[in-house]
Amino acid sequence: MIKIVTHSGGFHTDDVFAVATLQLLHGVDNVEVIRTRDEAVLATADIVVDVGGVYDATTKRFDHHQNGGPVRDNGIPYAAFGLVWREYGEQVAGSKEVADEIERMLVMPVDAGDSGVNLYTLNNSDIAPYELYQVTRSFLPEWGSDKNKDEAFSQAVDFARELLRRTIVHKQADQSMKAIIADTYQNTADKRVLVFEVGVSSIAFIEYPEVLLVVCPDDPTANDNWTATTVRKECGSFEARVNFPEEWRGLRGAELAGVSGVSDAIFCHKAGFIFVAGSKEGVMKAAQRVVGQ
Repeated sequence: MIKIVTHSGGFHTDDVFAVATLQLLHGVDNVEVIRTRDEAVLATADIVVDVGGVYDATTKRFDHHQNGGPVRDNGIPYAAFGLVWREYGEQVAGSKEVADEIERMLVMPVDAGDSGVNLYTLNNSDIAPYELYQVTRSFLPEWGSDKNKDEAFSQAVDFARELLRRTIVHKQADQSMKAIIADTYQNTADKRVLVFEVGVSSIAFIEYPEVLLVVCPDDPTANDNWTATTVRKECGSFEARVNFPEEWRGLRGAELAGVSGVSDAIFCHKAGFIFVAGSKEGVMKAAQRVVGQ
């Protein structure tokens, strides 16, 4: 049994996800988690996380509260999650590529929040996103409660472990999808419209500047429909490189078929970024209208 010790009392997203990572690495049944600040107990631990004042991967001590803790090149300090992921992420994720993606999308934001680093400024809507630290905080006993914090921590870790596991699985699958995308891209003469026989995510095409539209099946497990989806100009923006015509947007069925000339047209989103038809031929006709073929 591997003894993991982290601090008692309240908890944050970095210690929760650090412990979840170690559970994925070693197996939940092979891990005992103890929450304490007792130095004598810390000394007996196999792994110490977010407490103890020491960062030393060789002795499996992963605290970041002491002076002189490591900082990434982009200025984001390592918190407990980042230190654990730095050491074990590739093993847990199955590859360096997946580990690096999770580092960017999940680990660094957690570490930034724990270290007091702002990652965004509010726009004119003055509405902030509901962040992962707030999700973690929801597991804490509410004010005025006498609920057990260790039990709450365990529940938060269960959630974090499953979220991390699902994220890894999706990112691993994305690697396979990206290989298919790269092959299709290389073997398509007119790269403005790429066609796939399996479903793919249009987000993956932001790195391919020539691609305007992506054509693929909608959901083969549920229907025989096909979709044509526009590609965004950049990550973090909903602005597309092209859009379906204004007069098509928000229409369905016969009304959409009448204005688009696609006989099996099903739906065009009111924002103009996706067109659905009952056949591959139908969405290809719609896509070709958009790119001027």
